[in-house]
Amino acid sequence: MPKNTDQRVRRASAIRGALTGIAARLLAAAVLVWVRRNMPDGVLSTLFLALILVELGSIIPTIVVLKQRLNEIEGGEEDAAAQY
Repeated sequence: MPKNTDQRVRRASAIRGALTGIAARLLAAAVLVWVRRNMPDGVLSTLFLALILVELGSIIPTIVVLKQRLNEIEGGEEDAAAQY
C-alpha cells in the first residue's frame, strides 16, 4: 500500500473514532438532560447536572487528542517508529 493511502486510512480512522466518541458523549448528555428535566431540585438533580457537564467537558480533550494524532500521522512518527 502506498504511503499516502496508508496515511489517508489512518487519518480517516482517527477522525471516525473521535467523532464516534463525541457522538456517544453527546448522546449520553442528552439522555441525562432528558432524565433530569422532570426531576425535583435536590442532590440527585445536582449530581445529574455535574454528570452532564463532565460528559460535555470531555469533548474538548477528545478534540485536542485528535489534533495531536493527526499531527503524528502527518509527520510520519508512526512510520519512523516502525523502523526500529
